[in-house]
Amino acid sequence: MSESAKALKLRPVVDSEMDADTAWLRASVEAFEPRLRELERRGDEDFGPGAWPAERRPDLGCGWGCGCCPPRLGGRRYLDLDRGRLRRLDPAGLARRLAATAQRGEAIVLGAAVDPYGGDAAYRAATRRLLAACRDLDGAELAITTASPLVLCDLDLLVELDRTSSLSVELVVPTADPALARRLEPASAPPAERLGALAEIAAQGIAARLRIAPLLPGINAGEMTLRPLVDAARRAGAVDVAASPLRLGWRARRRFLAWLAVEEPELVPRYRALYRFRRRLPAAEHHALLADFHRLRLEHGFPHGIASRG
Repeated sequence: MSESAKALKLRPVVDSEMDADTAWLRASVEAFEPRLRELERRGDEDFGPGAWPAERRPDLGCGWGCGCCPPRLGGRRYLDLDRGRLRRLDPAGLARRLAATAQRGEAIVLGAAVDPYGGDAAYRAATRRLLAACRDLDGAELAITTASPLVLCDLDLLVELDRTSSLSVELVVPTADPALARRLEPASAPPAERLGALAEIAAQGIAARLRIAPLLPGINAGEMTLRPLVDAARRAGAVDVAASPLRLGWRARRRFLAWLAVEEPELVPRYRALYRFRRRLPAAEHHALLADFHRLRLEHGFPHGIASRG
């Protein structure tokens, strides 16, 4: 038997106490281990339809541990500057790389894969260095997604960039309830601080957006949870709101289910069924989960217009 055939042959699971999900996960990892190791080396967890090419994912460091970061620009290409290459580039080299990206019409995205304000001081310094290098670009498209109010530390740069570039800043908040937020994201800032940052950014005339993520069935996806956030986004002056259901990758599956067993044990069977053999919700459940959000978004008149820079 060839090595590839051996790799694809499922090994029997002999642990009688192992639940079905764990048995399937073990068999899958063993069967496709060569492919998984390749993806791990590339840093690409998503290898299904619509997945991000690994070489296009920015990585400036993240401390929140979220497993729900959907692509913001669909299949469009955008600049990749991971923290290693960013530190190796001299200022002139970074400027050339950014200018070439802008000239090709590609977007410069911070936060599509990890939070640019979620790491330590060195990561945040790398983020500021990148933003500073963008000041010389004219007409570039720049998008930032973060779950941290520390984005306000760079507000001076954002105001400068907004004068010459197409800039948007997106704050991620899963709920307006501080107790629930602490359970969902114990290391991140309270919702009020993030919504305050959204308001301060919008007050400068910058296109500010709110993303409600991750949406968790039975936890934060109902109208009682969503309405306060959509209301807050409107009061803050956000131009739009978005929502992203939980995407449960194979690496995060065991950790998430362990968390769920402690926080919401009655929901464990439901999540096992919803995410069985898949990373995303089935289409019918996906649309049903977002129904309340879409209604609230339209009710509040999103998206809102923004004054022209011309």
